Order: sequence, then C-alpha cells, then structure tokens
Amino acid sequence: MNKRDLVIAVIAILGIILHLLLRYTGSEDLNYPLFFTIIFGGIPLVLELIQKLFKRQFGSDLLAGISIVTAVLLEEYLAATLVVLMLSGGEAIEDYAVARASSVLDALARRMPSFAYKKNSSSFIQVPLSEVKVGDIIQVHPHSVAPIDGL
Repeated sequence: MNKRDLVIAVIAILGIILHLLLRYTGSEDLNYPLFFTIIFGGIPLVLELIQKLFKRQFGSDLLAGISIVTAVLLEEYLAATLVVLMLSGGEAIEDYAVARASSVLDALARRMPSFAYKKNSSSFIQVPLSEVKVGDIIQVHPHSVAPIDGL
C-alpha cells in the first residue's frame, strides 16, 4: 500500500479542519493550513501527474491535477485542498482495496492442493499434481478443493 497517499489525505483532512476552526474563531490567518496542504500534498501529486503526462498516461487524475493548479491560480485554496484530498484519498482507498483483494487471492492460492487421487488399476493413490496427465481419472473427496480442471 502506498503510504504517501494516505499521509497526504490525512494532512489534507487536518488542514481543512484547522482552516475551518480558524475561520469560525475569527482568526485572520485562515489559509495557512491550506497552504501547508497544497505545498506538502498538492505539489507532489501535481508533479507525479506531470510525469504521467510526459509518459502519455492520461486519466481522470490529470483533470484533478489541472483542478488543483487552476484553484490555486484563482486563489481558491480550500477548493484546491479538497481536490488534493479527493485525489490522495481515492488513491489510498484504491491501494487498500487492491491489497485486500491480493490477500484474498493469496489465501485462495494457499488452499490449492498439491496432490490428487489418481486411479491406479482398481484403487486411487495419492500422487503429486505433476504426475497427473491428460486422460487420467482422479477422485475428488467431499468438501475438498478440486486439484485440477477437467471433465
């Protein structure tokens, strides 16, 4: 899992919360938390998107990068920080989902048997999967995983 995206998402959330607290307590320095988020979160994301642009890897995250730059140019720092949060948070959630799916596939692969019960004249004997050939008859026991595909 990419920890950088998670860290950027957390920084963005904290920056937005601090900005809102400052706004509702009457402070004049409202945008400093947003500047911090844009510098330490938005700039790395935009630089990564520029690299993808030069590699001709276009995606919806490119639009997010353009949105960050445009919001900063228009001095809409809260909007830029929200886009940083959406982009980094989405990446962090995607990384988490991929990691979970991979762990489930790994668990499924560990359940794969390494042997089969192959018919040998009148009985079935346990043999490694490498010894099973096309045309062999195998037996699958109840509640066990079929070791090979076939009819």
